[in-house]
Amino acid sequence: MPRIAIWAQQNQSCLLERAITECPQGEPLEVVLVGCEDEHGATALGSLLSAPTCTDLRKILRSNADVVWLAAPQTLDADARGLVRAATMPVATSSPPPAALADLLSEPDGGMPAHFIPLLRGGAAFQSAATALEGFGLVHCVHVSATAGDHQTSRASLALDAFDLVTHLLGEPDEVWAAHAGPLPVSADPTVERSGHLTAAMRFGTERAASITVSDGGGTWVRRVVILGEGGRIIVTDEGVSWTDPEGQSQEAPPTEGQANAGELAGWHLRRLAAGKPPPPISLEAAIALESARLSCLTHQVEDPAHVRNMIGRT
Repeated sequence: MPRIAIWAQQNQSCLLERAITECPQGEPLEVVLVGCEDEHGATALGSLLSAPTCTDLRKILRSNADVVWLAAPQTLDADARGLVRAATMPVATSSPPPAALADLLSEPDGGMPAHFIPLLRGGAAFQSAATALEGFGLVHCVHVSATAGDHQTSRASLALDAFDLVTHLLGEPDEVWAAHAGPLPVSADPTVERSGHLTAAMRFGTERAASITVSDGGGTWVRRVVILGEGGRIIVTDEGVSWTDPEGQSQEAPPTEGQANAGELAGWHLRRLAAGKPPPPISLEAAIALESARLSCLTHQVEDPAHVRNMIGRT
């Protein structure tokens, strides 16, 4: 049984419980230590998961575990990134580092020493879709929709995941236009995380396009990808894949080991990580597209990812 140490917030209790116990295709995870910045929150999570507790992230990253899960948002600041690099076991994070992209890229691992989960591109459903895409032909258009509650993940996490998939399929966009919606305005400070909704449109040359819509105000976890191209339409969700050709006929898509919710997805990734099967790393193209979207939200203008590359010295 894989041993896990967790750093989380109290409002993530349902997410953690599902990750530990809902494992139709694998062993349950044994929680050896659970931590939270707030002592009351740590006590509550420890009681829920029947595990010892702490309020010190260093203890989590030095625990006798097979894998560590940093579930709490805004965890990977500069100090925490140093602690992760010194850890002897694999570490997963469910939130990107809260820092400026230029600062992150000055670090040896691009500021991402932990494995990002639950990465859609690294999940069972997209692995099945990748097999179908081998016979699909040229991809023309991609749309990613991802909504969740803020107790499951952050909007920044959903956006990074969506841009990662789009750039994996289509490469780096030529243009990005994005808009934020919600009661709080976007901050010029990249370390300030906003809740709400984000929509973005991307152009790739003159014949390909993509769009994303992500929100942490959706209440429940739903991720859906629509891929359009020469082969018709492929729809990917966390539960499976369907393929319809241009004539409207259903094509056989590979079966998938689907997961129904955020907790089950996280548990699937954590068990694989403990077994030495990490998800793929986030690409530089995804990080640049996300930064372009952030700037577009601030400027209300179309942004050029090549300009972002120039600013961070990665031309």
